[in-house]
Parts: sequence; C-alpha cells; structure tokens
Amino acid sequence: MSGFLAESELVVRAQAGDRGAFATLCERHRTRLWRTVASVARGAEVEDLAQEAIVRAWCALHTFRSEASFAAWVCRIALNVAHDYQKSAWRRRVLLFWQDDRGEEPEGESPESLFARREMQRRVRKAVAALPERLRVPIWLYYFEEFTLAEIARLEGAAESTIRSRVQTGLKRLSLSLDDLQAVAEEPPCPKPQTKGCEV
Repeated sequence: MSGFLAESELVVRAQAGDRGAFATLCERHRTRLWRTVASVARGAEVEDLAQEAIVRAWCALHTFRSEASFAAWVCRIALNVAHDYQKSAWRRRVLLFWQDDRGEEPEGESPESLFARREMQRRVRKAVAALPERLRVPIWLYYFEEFTLAEIARLEGAAESTIRSRVQTGLKRLSLSLDDLQAVAEEPPCPKPQTKGCEV
C-alpha cells in the first residue's frame, strides 16, 4: 500500500520507523540518486556508494524537515558520500563518461560528433566536480538534477539570492577552465526583471 501514498505521508511513516515507507521513498528516487553518485564515482563503486547514501539517509531521517523535497535531500547526502569517497587517501577519481539512463543517442550523429560531445560532457562534469562544495552542489542540483533555486536554497539553508550568486560564481570559474568550449550553461534567471542584472 505504501507505493500509493503521497511522499509527505511516506516521510511521516518513515520517520516513525516504517522501513517499508522509507524503501518506497528511495525506490521512487533510485535513478536520480544513482545518477548523482555516478557524477563522481564509476563502475561497481556506484552501487555500493548509492547503498551507503541510503543507509546514511535512514540514519539521518530524523533531521529531515521537508524544507526541501526528499529527492533533493537524499541527493545532497549522495553527493557527500561520493565526494567523501573520492577524497579518501586511496581513491581519487571522477566519472569520465556521463551515462544516459535511456542509452539513446541523437539519430544520424556521426562517430566524430558523438566523440566530441562525450568529450565535452566529460570535461564539463569533471570541471564541476573540481569546484568547491559551496559552488559545486548548487550547480549540480540546478543544471544536472533540475531542482529549482528555491528548493536548493531551502536545502542549503541559504537565501535564494545567495544560491543564485554561487551558481553565477561557479559558472564564471567553469568558463575559465573551459574557455575553449562554448558557454557551459546560461545563468539562472532572475526572479523578476532587473535593469542591472541579478541581485546577489
């Protein structure tokens, strides 16, 4: 029955100790969580780290306050798990090729174009992974996982304008390390029209 419940109800049940409700929550966001870990790790490590992220989420579930979505919260934990692993003394590696869950490629794309696109994706994601955490997390969640700035702000406990500023700063740093590529991404839109750019 838990599979038909709203996410808010599943969270309440999980926080009361219902492991089945928690399992349903994780299953709903399994692909996104796995993809988040795969942004840093690779191969057989991904599944192990994803499982560790789920364990950490279960242990920290009492701290979840629904200020951001459960998906954003658990993906934040997954990023921390993956980067903790990456920074360990015996392992330093980033994902070299982005894995599209659908496994689809644009029709008619030449091998040369495919290689160039994959190489660009690899470089962009490696550059993002090298950013300081306060810049890396908002950029990853905003551009790669498509969370809103408002969701990220609630998750990070910061003002939305601060998150927007961090994204802009991160993009400027990326433009320096990827200066031979076209623009990595457009800056996030202002919440309302401005005459002098976004407020930060």
